[in-house]
Amino acid sequence: MRIKNSLSPYPILNDYGDDYTESSFTVDYDVKTQFSEICGDLSFKLNNKGIKKLIEDRKAQYVAHIECPLTCYRMAKKTYEPYLSFSIDSAEVSKVIEIRTFIVLLEDIEDFSSERFHPDYAGQSFNLSSHQIIAVGTAKDFKIKNDDRNLDSLPSIITIEKLSDDKRGSIAVNTDNDEHIIIGLTEEVYEQYRNLGRNRFKSTAFSLVLLPALLIVLQRMHQGKDDDEFSSKHWFQVIKNLLEKNDCKLENISAEDDSLLKVCQKIFSDPIARSFKELKDRSERME
Repeated sequence: MRIKNSLSPYPILNDYGDDYTESSFTVDYDVKTQFSEICGDLSFKLNNKGIKKLIEDRKAQYVAHIECPLTCYRMAKKTYEPYLSFSIDSAEVSKVIEIRTFIVLLEDIEDFSSERFHPDYAGQSFNLSSHQIIAVGTAKDFKIKNDDRNLDSLPSIITIEKLSDDKRGSIAVNTDNDEHIIIGLTEEVYEQYRNLGRNRFKSTAFSLVLLPALLIVLQRMHQGKDDDEFSSKHWFQVIKNLLEKNDCKLENISAEDDSLLKVCQKIFSDPIARSFKELKDRSERME
């Protein structure tokens, strides 16, 4: 949503016009890619008592419009607070996202005036309607760092094979190999994983096997991070680099809080939600 520097029938606070004096509306941005998500924090800085009072009275609010022109993705976030956060699945956008910020009226305002109007508007008042924009904040475009990893398998470091000893349970995780993490499944479970995961229930089979396995792997990595022999393994370094590229430190991941589970879900793009969606879609097709 691009804002054009066009004339308006009423004053609008912005950084490209002079409808107001000694006033400003700017935005600080912190946007970054974390695993399969694009996360952003916006901080609104409004210098105008009259408009700020409208927000405090719940007659106006801050709005952030987020759009990707290439994929036609659009999202609007609204708040009365001087800050907001958002997250986007990186699969829904490509190359660039455009963020535009506004202050928008929530109800009709009669005889709106401000002592900060430009002298050309001195003594004038305006009847404004709900949903009209009264301020335009700092705009930003952000380039998206494409993530071409195959998150469904991480084939370079994970191997799934049949268990030779089914007394260990349906699944076992072996992290002794220098190159690969070996996930073992009993013969029956392995065949079901192959058959169901090949087409009909790919996300569900993935979640049932790889999510719990990665929970175990990350927990072992956290516990063995100071063991030189363990931490020098190829698969260890691959996962560690992946975490660090996404501003996540191994020492901050722990099974004692939800950080371990949170990271696993981010690495694999929220596999639980994708699994339930897959089951729901499949169920609806069978009805």
